[in-house]
Amino acid sequence: MAAIDYSIGFTRKEVEKIFAIHKAELEKTLASWTDSGSAVTKRRLDEIHVVIAACQDALRKLAPDDYGRGRRVVQSTVDFIPR
Repeated sequence: MAAIDYSIGFTRKEVEKIFAIHKAELEKTLASWTDSGSAVTKRRLDEIHVVIAACQDALRKLAPDDYGRGRRVVQSTVDFIPR
């Protein structure tokens, strides 16, 4: 399956909506998984995880300040005090 790139052709709001829909679907499917544990539900879980991961990647690209990885590169300095 080709990698999905929701950062092309979608706005931040659209990606957030897709993400919210699939997150709700994940919760519903997980509840179904605990009841039956069927192979069909497992495949559905995998598909949902692919879309959620694509949405997370797109949101990092579209809104890095809000959805960034949390790792910021900061340059620090050490003052040299001569003796």
